[in-house]
Amino acid sequence: MLQYLLILGRISISTDPFAPLRQRFLTRCASQLAELQAAREALPGSDLTKLAHSLAGAAGTFGFAEISVRASALETLLIEQAEGGDVRAALDALIGEIERTLA
Repeated sequence: MLQYLLILGRISISTDPFAPLRQRFLTRCASQLAELQAAREALPGSDLTKLAHSLAGAAGTFGFAEISVRASALETLLIEQAEGGDVRAALDALIGEIERTLA
């Protein structure tokens, strides 16, 4: 009977051992989103570089490739001390990706 219900999709059993960790990452992303939004006013900053680096690594680890790519791009621009407009555009792209992921 259990196999029958599983086949029909009436019982959901998560076999993904990383699911709780992914959920914690998304919860952390929600709080870091506010930090990123506040950073728009104080560009650039070493705290933003650290945050972008952290997001790039964690997002990649937990399967959120688009967040990882955008965070890595922002980190690179900050390290290279790129123009404010480029940094702001990369920051906006990262914020947008996190918002889409959390929606």
